[in-house]
Amino acid sequence: MLFAACGGSTSPYGGGGGGCTPTSTKICTTASLQFNPATLTVAAGTTVTWENGGGGAHTVTSATGSADTYDMALAAGTVSHQFMTAGTYNFYCKNHGVNGTPPTGMHGTITVTP
Repeated sequence: MLFAACGGSTSPYGGGGGGCTPTSTKICTTASLQFNPATLTVAAGTTVTWENGGGGAHTVTSATGSADTYDMALAAGTVSHQFMTAGTYNFYCKNHGVNGTPPTGMHGTITVTP
């Protein structure tokens, strides 16, 4: 009998898929068109990295009402953004989500503490 397993992540955030493992400052895209984790809390001055772990073209785009503005293509590899000011930062993928307050579809939230 042969058993096979996938995943095996020891991250408290779960596996991101495609070899991407989320951390306290890294968010992965998944094949199921989600950001993992969907919510993240970091201290002001922290750089957050998004990694394309699910394939396909994505964006990381600030949503309406977010405390900062950014729009980064994430076709492959990684993109990063430094969050300098405390606040709530909603983001979404323009290809798989819808802008709004809050956004819907493929979206997430970063909470930045002082």
